[in-house]
Amino acid sequence: MLIAHRGIFNSVVKENTIPAFLGAINNSLYDGFEFDIYTSKDGVFVVHHDIILDGKFIWKYTYKELKKKGIPKLEEVLKLKTDKILLIEIKDINLDVEKFTKLLNKYKNKNIYVMSFFTSVIKKFKSRTFKIGVLNYILNSSNLYPFDFIGVLYDVASEHMINSLKKLNIEVFLYGINKKDKLIYNDVYYIVDDY
Repeated sequence: MLIAHRGIFNSVVKENTIPAFLGAINNSLYDGFEFDIYTSKDGVFVVHHDIILDGKFIWKYTYKELKKKGIPKLEEVLKLKTDKILLIEIKDINLDVEKFTKLLNKYKNKNIYVMSFFTSVIKKFKSRTFKIGVLNYILNSSNLYPFDFIGVLYDVASEHMINSLKKLNIEVFLYGINKKDKLIYNDVYYIVDDY
């Protein structure tokens, strides 16, 4: 089960853009796509990977300025016609979780997953219509993992770890996969670049 990391992009189509996401939507090999979000200076959720854009922090730009640079807002992505997985990575530790939840709850018919390296942000989600998870390099051994899914670095994944998570009804997304790596585990999602 493949998830297109930042969409399907190339030298013409940029990552984390509507055309990159449409590429994943229209490609039957992919079950969904992953993308990253920040909040603009004027409080708009925008889709971009890097913390800095043209020498300036992304949150120091207004949405109007970012739009001129080809940066889409999250709601544009949510409006795309697809039933594939929309895997949103929160890069903004100061995200307004209440505002974000209200926006995503408007799209309850979508297959939305929200993750972050910031466990503190994910723990703030309460009433929601989407799945939440944390990206971890190493999984703490606990049967009290309170989230719906987990992102695990491919190089530290093991059959035992994956089976333990499945017994807890926790979905697994593996990331950090290179073309040389084999997709050896069953019933997990692989976040891949042009696989």
